[in-house]
Amino acid sequence: MALVLCAAPHELHAQPTPAGTRIVNAAQVSYQSDNGLSFSVTSETDSMTVGQVAGVDVDPPNVAVADPGNTVTFAHTLTNLGNAVDSFAVAGQSRSGRPVRVYLDVNGDAVLDPGDALLAAPVAVAMGEMIKLLLSTDVPAAASLRGTSDTLQLVATSRFDGGSADSVTNVLQIRGAGVVVSLDKSVDRLDATVGDILTYTVRFTATGGGTATNFRLVDLIPTGTTYVPGTLRLDGVPLSDSPDGDAGSYTAATAQVRLILPSVASGQTGAFAFQVRVVSP
Repeated sequence: MALVLCAAPHELHAQPTPAGTRIVNAAQVSYQSDNGLSFSVTSETDSMTVGQVAGVDVDPPNVAVADPGNTVTFAHTLTNLGNAVDSFAVAGQSRSGRPVRVYLDVNGDAVLDPGDALLAAPVAVAMGEMIKLLLSTDVPAAASLRGTSDTLQLVATSRFDGGSADSVTNVLQIRGAGVVVSLDKSVDRLDATVGDILTYTVRFTATGGGTATNFRLVDLIPTGTTYVPGTLRLDGVPLSDSPDGDAGSYTAATAQVRLILPSVASGQTGAFAFQVRVVSP
């Protein structure tokens, strides 16, 4: 008697019995008769052949942050959980509809290299084998995408059993614009002669979202002038020339004035001013 033995995919995750394996079994009984003789009886042999079942696992889910104009790549593994060689159709899709590509990560370094093969057909995977894949997409260079997100899904489907499939979902976050600081520099007069004093004012404005940290404003003393000591001001409040506890400083060696603030929040404005004297060429 010949039977075909099949098992559900979840029974094959650990150590599946290879398809085509023959399982042979027979029962035997031994006994003694009341006439003092011993007997042994063997049943008919049952022969069963393990049929092929499909199974696939795709891992892991990932999260990435990118800027517009960049290419983003997610690294994944595909494992054949079935009990025979199988081919898997692999496809990627984006919730936003942008094109995606799937590559075979030939050297397994989780980085998209020139030698990685673009998958355009099902890929054959041996029983229990794990291969490495790369899911890639290009983020358009559009500022309007900042602050948005997308999900990219990788799906692997068995060609032996189309009902056996697995997928993994990645989250792609497009970096927001964050805080933007703009500068506007002005001088209090357009014409001057030797000995005149000029007042320069650098106004800064922070817009957008978040906070700018490690804020450093540097201005070079104009050629043909010298810095007037003690004239640094922030919003009209005097600052010392030396790099001490306050936010301002003047460095004679580089002829620069500086304003250093720990942070500038969105919506914050300021006016950094200093004076110079016009000297002879």
